[in-house]
Amino acid sequence: MLSAMTPANSTRCRCSRCYPRSAMALSFKNMMRKLKYVRTLLLSLPFLLSSCETVVELDLPIHEPQLVVNAVINPDSLFTVDVSASRSPFSNDAYQQLSDASVQVYQAGQVLFDLQHMGNGIYKADTKPQALQHYELQVSAPGFPNASATSYIPAAPVITNIEAERAPYDPNWGLQTTLSFELDDEPEQENFYYIQAYRQDTSYIYERLYDRYISIGFLAPIEQEFSMEWRYFFSDKLFDGQVLPLTLNLETPPEKTTYVQVAHISKEYYEYARTLQRQAGGDDFGNIPTQVTNNIRNGFGLFAGYNAITLAVKP
Repeated sequence: MLSAMTPANSTRCRCSRCYPRSAMALSFKNMMRKLKYVRTLLLSLPFLLSSCETVVELDLPIHEPQLVVNAVINPDSLFTVDVSASRSPFSNDAYQQLSDASVQVYQAGQVLFDLQHMGNGIYKADTKPQALQHYELQVSAPGFPNASATSYIPAAPVITNIEAERAPYDPNWGLQTTLSFELDDEPEQENFYYIQAYRQDTSYIYERLYDRYISIGFLAPIEQEFSMEWRYFFSDKLFDGQVLPLTLNLETPPEKTTYVQVAHISKEYYEYARTLQRQAGGDDFGNIPTQVTNNIRNGFGLFAGYNAITLAVKP
């Protein structure tokens, strides 16, 4: 520019009266020329980008329907299995619940009982599973490959030295209760657990009782590995065969009983919940999607067991 030709130590006036008008006009023309160029470039950009697009046609594999079998069994409930059909990942249709499936429970290679369809793809037996027992589930339905799975119901967790103490009133958190107990871990085997707390409440819509789950504050050190749906999961990898002291902080309103459930769960249950929780967080940019653990052979879903003890913290 013309201004670059002026010595650095010059005290020449640069106002509009003293600065040459021809230089001002030239500078203005150069600026307008540049703006016009930028405007032309921006208007041409979409056409330049569109010309670089490459259309790739993919031959996606045809979806072959398989059985989806879900059953989480415990000694306190009747044997219940949910059976539906898988769907294509690109389909928005609802899952099809199957009413014509054959559902059988085996033990040591022998049929124990058949489950009866109760409606909406739910199959039940009038028998409760037993702790420390292995079960095999076999499911078949017309048009699907036969599906099967095995699982185990662990022993009930051993809970001792249970104490509850009302904490001072906190204006931010309300009435609190500190619950402490010891969990006696069985040695020389992998053990998996979850802890959850809830209160029975009444739905204003359906006017019936339901379990309202609440958060837990862990005061004693614990390797809480992950949580899902108000359940806090952990394994015994840091305290195998030892006694684990636990101290929980619970919100306990004066008019309702608060329940704390400590569950000893099978490895299939733990792995399914762990991978499901990881997949739920897989929408973050940069995270690698996680495949949910599946223990159904020739199908999808979960067959798992658990055994739980429930502690009641009364008002």
